[in-house]
Amino acid sequence: MKINKKALIIILICLGLFILADVVLALVFMNKKGNTQKLGIATENPAVVEEFIYCNSEAKNSFIKESSRAQYEFSNNQRIILGSSFEKNSNAALVIRVGLSLSEKQAENFQNKNIAFEYGFFTKQDGQSNIVIKADETSLLAFNQTEGMAVIDFSLAFAKKPNGSIQIPDGFYVSSDCECRIISAYIGEAVIGFDLSSEVPFFGYSSNGGYFDNSFKDFDFTGGSLIFAPQNTKIGFMPDFIIKLSDKTEHLSTLEKSIFVKLNVGGEKIKVKNVAAAKELTVPTATFKDPFTRVEISENRVCVEGILMKNPSNYADAKNYVNEVIIPVRTEPGLILDWNVNNWRNKDYELYEWDRFPGILYFDTRNYTVQDNFFRRLAFFAEKEGYKGKLLTNEELGSMHGFNALDYRPETFADFFNLAAKTKFQLNPEELLLKKILLKNGLLIADGEFVKPGAGAVVSISQESYSSLRWQLVAHEAWHTLFFIDEEFRNFVAAVYYTMDPLSLEFLIDYFKSQPQLGYDTKDDYLMKNEFMAYLLQQGVGNIGQYFVNHANWGTVKAFTPYLCDYVIRTNGAGFEEAGVILNDFIFDKYGLIAGNIALISRN
Repeated sequence: MKINKKALIIILICLGLFILADVVLALVFMNKKGNTQKLGIATENPAVVEEFIYCNSEAKNSFIKESSRAQYEFSNNQRIILGSSFEKNSNAALVIRVGLSLSEKQAENFQNKNIAFEYGFFTKQDGQSNIVIKADETSLLAFNQTEGMAVIDFSLAFAKKPNGSIQIPDGFYVSSDCECRIISAYIGEAVIGFDLSSEVPFFGYSSNGGYFDNSFKDFDFTGGSLIFAPQNTKIGFMPDFIIKLSDKTEHLSTLEKSIFVKLNVGGEKIKVKNVAAAKELTVPTATFKDPFTRVEISENRVCVEGILMKNPSNYADAKNYVNEVIIPVRTEPGLILDWNVNNWRNKDYELYEWDRFPGILYFDTRNYTVQDNFFRRLAFFAEKEGYKGKLLTNEELGSMHGFNALDYRPETFADFFNLAAKTKFQLNPEELLLKKILLKNGLLIADGEFVKPGAGAVVSISQESYSSLRWQLVAHEAWHTLFFIDEEFRNFVAAVYYTMDPLSLEFLIDYFKSQPQLGYDTKDDYLMKNEFMAYLLQQGVGNIGQYFVNHANWGTVKAFTPYLCDYVIRTNGAGFEEAGVILNDFIFDKYGLIAGNIALISRN
């Protein structure tokens, strides 16, 4: 039988359209009925997903119709996984990914109506099989939903009961006024707050719940007191606030105009500078009197993409050190100087790490005596003219003082501790503790009985220095640490050093020579570039010229180099200011920092 070619083509097209329509109808059916894949969580083997126990048909289909509820029960193995997570992190959370969709009628009226969504844990009372929802263990989330489907991650955490026991929920439930599809679930650490920076928005709560809307001008963190440590100890930390910032050009600071986000945390105010170089900043809650409260964004809300409360990344590691402060508190340097000494984990010192530059450690000591116990012998070994390369005994050190502030790189520490090991030199307890801290934090690497340099740098200041001097010292020493860790910065500093006004540079070298108490080795080219940079950047650009004019008027400096003093005074320190402007442009582009201020967060 001969088939007409044209008719055959028509038949094939119709068949194709029929198949396409069948696929479309199947997809629509699947979307309405929800996720056909069974819902569960990964076990110890990530490739194996253990299903929840389904308590009703909505749970089995992972699809919730309008004004209905899905209920899931944890298996015994899942409860064990939840308990293990709790033991490791001192908290645990169940995160579910939900697809929410409004009907056309709901979408038209969404501005006038809150669409209720509820996600909470449940427990069985007295071994009864019926499910009982406890009011104090539910989380009611009210939100405004824009038109169409939205995928959102919701995290709900549970914590210890007041008596210290762990109350692991028996299961969880989800209910919604609009159609809702539960896409996935997993167990993780507790995180409270919101994050709009990724494709899927995140909202985290403790088991007492909370609310959110689409203004995101504030968030209630009172539930954090149920989940996280209430105070810093030697073996554990209070949680951090992680502040996520917008990188849109119109929201970013420039050298000419600074843009600050202002936050109110239980009545205490801080301001956060938004710069391109810092998408995310860490604020330890220990810096506030009452962090478990409502946090309000009082200015430049559009710059904030998220505020999260979570345990520090080194929280679990801190549990291994019971008697010594070895693990640093990660924070922004602007918060260190105003830190409440009563919150220190050790009465003699507190240890911090620059949140944006891993391995840069800050020691703040109770007084110069404590600081000297840690660093005095090292200061003479590394810097003091006439003593460099020597390990002085306590008797030889006598009453001599090291420095009021100091900075060192791993190579210096390695030379110091290796010489002590080679010569069997007896170090004091603080120096041995220092070595342990450096090894633990990667600045030194064990190599048999010796050590190798790792990565990072150390800054030390003391509470004995008065407040304004501490600010200047921290700025000065912080620039040294960036010089240590960043080759690009070192190369740029060298280029400015060799091309700046030669008479101004000659004056700086003579100034160092005229002040023997500084103890600088002016023949050390690396040291001179490092100090040149730090002396310029320790104050604002507008003050650089006058700073060196003031030093040129010192009697001891004039007596040593009168011609160059007259030159600096006559030119108003212009050579230094010009070099400072060039360096300032670089550090703002690279780090988001400016001369005279290494802080992006400060008390308002």
